[in-house]
Parts: sequence; structure tokens; C-alpha cells
Amino acid sequence: MAGVRSFLSGVLVLLAVVAAVVAVPARYAEGTLLDTDAYVRTTAPMAAEITTQDAVAESLTGVVTGQIDSGLLAAAARPLVGEVAEAFVRSDSFPPVWEEANRQGHAAAVRVLRDESDVVDAADGVVTLPLDPFLERIGQVLRDRGLPVTEGFATTDDVIVLYASQDLSTAQSAVALVDRWTPWALPVVVVLAALAVVVARPGRRLATAAVTGGLVAVAMLVMVVLLPVAVQAAFAGLDVGASGQQVLDDAVDALLVPLRTQLWWAFGVAAAVGVGSAVAAGVVRARRPDRAPGGGRAAGQSSEVAQKSA
Repeated sequence: MAGVRSFLSGVLVLLAVVAAVVAVPARYAEGTLLDTDAYVRTTAPMAAEITTQDAVAESLTGVVTGQIDSGLLAAAARPLVGEVAEAFVRSDSFPPVWEEANRQGHAAAVRVLRDESDVVDAADGVVTLPLDPFLERIGQVLRDRGLPVTEGFATTDDVIVLYASQDLSTAQSAVALVDRWTPWALPVVVVLAALAVVVARPGRRLATAAVTGGLVAVAMLVMVVLLPVAVQAAFAGLDVGASGQQVLDDAVDALLVPLRTQLWWAFGVAAAVGVGSAVAAGVVRARRPDRAPGGGRAAGQSSEVAQKSA
């Protein structure tokens, strides 16, 4: 019977660790990647990054120059367009427009991932940042400088590609699973860990709690270490262009911050449980009566009485 309890407890410990490994990324995805407000807050600091500003300015220059009919005039106007675009992205007007563009792009992407979009073709598998909000701000400046830019040039549907997937249906299935699983993630981990402790033999319950906490802590550390490698593999080979790659790199770096934070929090809680349980187990062992082989404490006491009698 004791062997069966130990086996079941071990299985429950492993299930608790696996559940924790899945729960943290799931809660991160639900709370950051799929939440537009959280996404916008997370990517807002990117507006201050030089690489992001340069990438947006380069894309805007290309789009605006493309709206000018004459090839020679477009070539001659490109330096001026680049100057205006660069001044805009360096100004205080850029951050709020950046946030609005991210809000529009993210909201559209989430609708696609949740298969709620009637406009975006899910088969394309592309998450983009629309350039129209930026174009609206610089169009009048260009016209004031005498460039033949039409009034409606800002409605171009031009974008910077932030993410592209060859199999969006897989991502949609993953998002659907995250939506169903996330509310139960933390309760499942706690219940499995608690069951592992309860099922364990009475003398091994604190040790089981210590092992569970330690394994979860190690798993969180492994995820922190492997996270950059996994992200690089996920985005490797995407054809997003030089400008898009700069923005993509900045976006990935920004979005990894809250995930790392959650992993470190999970590590801290698990390590505290593990260390606390191990210390408690040591205290309990120290307070137990000493047991000698073949006779336990009673045998030891009898020996002392015999020695005194002698």
C-alpha cells in the first residue's frame, strides 16, 4: 500500500510540474499577447527606440514617395520626405500615434487569431502594424512644402509586418485552447500539488511538498534560459524586410519582459514553497524521538537502566 501511495504521489508531482510549465505561458498569453490594452502598454516604450523610429521613418518615406506620380519628381522629393518623416518620428507627436497604430493592428490580429474577423483573411497568417495613422500626420506637412501628395494618400493599407505564420489555423487552435485553459491554470496546479502531498505517506508529505516546489522552480529557470532560443526559432526565416525586422526585434524584446517577470515570480513562489517545506521537514525530523536499530528509543532506555544497575 505504501508503494502505491508513493507511486501515485510521484505521478501527481510530475503532473503539477507540467501544469505549472503550461500555466505560466498561458496566463502570459491571455494577459499580454491577447489583451490589446496590455499589449499597447507593453509596446509603448518602443516609440522611444531609435531602431523603431528609423524603421517607421523608412517605411513612411517609401510609401509617400510611391504616391508621387513622376519617377523623377519622386526621386528628387525622397530626401525631403525622409526629412519630414524623421522629424515626425523624433517628435512628441510620434508616441501617441504609435500607440494608436499598435492598438488598431493588435485588435485586428486578435480578431483573426480568435477567428472573429470578417475582413482579414486568416489564411494569410500575418500580424501587421498599419502605417495609415502615421501618414495622416505627415501628409499636410508635405503638402505645405509643395509636394504633389494627394489628399487621400493616407488611405494606403500599407503596413509593417510584425509576425507572419504559414499555418495560422494552428495558432487559432492554440489561442482557443489558451482561452479555455487559462482560467483553470493556477487552480489545477495548486490542486495537483495538494493531492500529491495528501496522497504521499504521512512521513513523506513535507518532503513531497519540498520536491514539488523545487521541481517547479527548476522548470521556471529552464524556461527563462531557453526563452530567447525558442523565440529566435519561432521568428527565424520570416520575410519582413530590413525595416520590419528592426521593429519585430524591438517588439519581441518588449513583449518578453512581462513573460520573464512572470516566470521569475513563479520561480520565487515555488522556491519558497520548496525551501520552506524542506526546512519544516528537517525541524520535524529533529523533534522526533531517536530510534536505534532493532529496538528504537525504548531499547536505548532499557540499555541505560541496565548500565545503571550494573
